[in-house]
Amino acid sequence: MVVAGEASGDLYGARLAVELKKIFPDITCYGLGGDHMRQAGVHILADVSELSVIGLVEVIRHYPRLLNILNRMKRELKRIRPDVLVLIDSPDFNLRLAKQAARSRTKVMYYVSPQIWAWRSSRIRVIRKCVDKMATVFPFEEKFYKDAGVPVEYVGHPLVEDAHPSMDKDAFLKAHRISSDKKLVGLFPGSRASEVEHNFPTLIQAASQLALKRPDVQFVVPVASTLSADFVQRFASDLQADITMSTAGIYDVINACDVIAATSGTVTLQITLMQTPMLIIYKLSPISYWILSRLVNFTYAGIANVIANKEISRELIQHEATPDNIVQELEKLLSDTSYTAAMIAEMGSIREALGGKDGSAEAARLAAQLITSSE
Repeated sequence: MVVAGEASGDLYGARLAVELKKIFPDITCYGLGGDHMRQAGVHILADVSELSVIGLVEVIRHYPRLLNILNRMKRELKRIRPDVLVLIDSPDFNLRLAKQAARSRTKVMYYVSPQIWAWRSSRIRVIRKCVDKMATVFPFEEKFYKDAGVPVEYVGHPLVEDAHPSMDKDAFLKAHRISSDKKLVGLFPGSRASEVEHNFPTLIQAASQLALKRPDVQFVVPVASTLSADFVQRFASDLQADITMSTAGIYDVINACDVIAATSGTVTLQITLMQTPMLIIYKLSPISYWILSRLVNFTYAGIANVIANKEISRELIQHEATPDNIVQELEKLLSDTSYTAAMIAEMGSIREALGGKDGSAEAARLAAQLITSSE
């Protein structure tokens, strides 16, 4: 059973299922996921879109629905009794499932570590008690878990192997009827509905200002598989500029962009791996941000910035994420070639640091070891 709590986890879970089937051709996979996992042959018990909530206040508001999904998955865990339960990120949901699995003596592998080095480090006690193997995707995580007494192995990041487009830029522009005579600015609003609600209006305001200053720009917005195009389009209805909604592969969209303004999340690592200049924004509800700012201990929000321990791509968080600030940074990305060249070089170093391992295949190998040991 594979449980993914968001769009990126759905992608990782799908790749894991594909690799597991190479090891065990007759394996049956169940899970909580989305379209990627469905296409990989996973029997979906609950859809990942039902969990697409961010922020403490938002979680409280949707708590009855989230609890219902959790209880449903607990019942399925008891009914199916899988050889191994693979949990992908989403610790608030998944660690509760881990406790249930431990009680029923089901082997548990955690794939894509919770960011417990940034906040709520007390969760390490639950992980040590309930998780049989931690498969980390960043090198620095391995030592953290070893020191805490958790069985761990660094498997490599699964995104590295996927980070290439399926078509060149010209083909993408032609397919979407986008002009090749203008700069293409990507507006990446996130994969959760609540992320879009908090961040996309600000991006659209910035795009409107930028379009007035620079008639040579146009915009593209990737629509995550967890969202509907109509929902995303609703936020862009007032933009007086050329804008295209795309459901194409994320790497095709990234490859076509000259610069990108992205909501913080997994997509910022995907952009880094493609070495496309970007800025990062992130906004929560004011109450959620106030609470989290007192709980979370981190210097950077963007994954690549965390890995490098410096600001490779500019971050505009909460009150700094204003249309004026976004426009100022986008103009710099569009005009300052030395600035973007340095950023691209740093992004290349991140890709090199994360390369060398097939993350999905390595994670499947660890899951297969747990399956074999449970027989």
